[in-house]
Amino acid sequence: MVEVRKNPTPEAVKQSAQHVLFVEGQASSIDREALHTFLGDLVRVEPLGPSFHIANAAQALQRHHPTYYFLIDRDHHGDDEVQRSWDRFPDPATHNLLIWPRRELENYLLTPDLLLRSQYLVVDEPTLRSCIRRECQRRLYRDAANQVITECRETLKRKWIEHFDTTAPCDTRDAALQALCEHPAFASKRSEFASVTATEALAARYAATLELLTGGRDPLEFGHGRWLELLRGKQVLPVVVHDCFKIPDATGKPLQGPRKQQELARELLRLPLASLPDDLQRLHAVIASRLQK
Repeated sequence: MVEVRKNPTPEAVKQSAQHVLFVEGQASSIDREALHTFLGDLVRVEPLGPSFHIANAAQALQRHHPTYYFLIDRDHHGDDEVQRSWDRFPDPATHNLLIWPRRELENYLLTPDLLLRSQYLVVDEPTLRSCIRRECQRRLYRDAANQVITECRETLKRKWIEHFDTTAPCDTRDAALQALCEHPAFASKRSEFASVTATEALAARYAATLELLTGGRDPLEFGHGRWLELLRGKQVLPVVVHDCFKIPDATGKPLQGPRKQQELARELLRLPLASLPDDLQRLHAVIASRLQK
């Protein structure tokens, strides 16, 4: 049986007001607009800027506001870290932080089977799929290279040296300078930087990233690789919406730009829950479970 979400009761609205989901972006961002439509009967949805702001807030506020929840884009996070965020949510020992399994919310909106349910679609299924694949193919190599850069940046910025915890090595000006210059962590870091940025290492990372994205099929093919999950959906969705959809405003004039994307997102996320991608169903379920505590 297909689940149809109903308007919340006044009691449910009062209860959900205590629960807040913080997401990336600004007040008019697609994340806030779409998730407000999707989860508005359960939780208040508020934007909180870039992901590092949200991650820091999640750590700082968990103890004081257990009904505050936080959702960020996948970005550089690996599969294991993403899965842990869902398995442990809510985690009283850490924070109430969830990480999208796909790159961004837009990657869910690019699901062909979901887009085909829109009343605003003005092309047939082969044309829609061709448009999605074409735009992803166009960005494939740049996105793969950028993912390698992100991996290197995250690897090299991890905490790698500790402060001196006693005065013994630093009794005098010269002794402190010598201890600083001879600290083994600096030599180790120089070696790590060289190994991470070596041509052979970069080439290996790039090849592995392309293999993950394409599944060994280049040009891209639906059903092979994780390109539809992990490429920058934020850059692909606007083109697909522009080329494949016509959405009127209240006066009948065609919407353009971000407003058009937001309206499509709202339409799709009003669909019966069972027809949405699994991750969205899971998000709805974990938030709903918090209101029952």
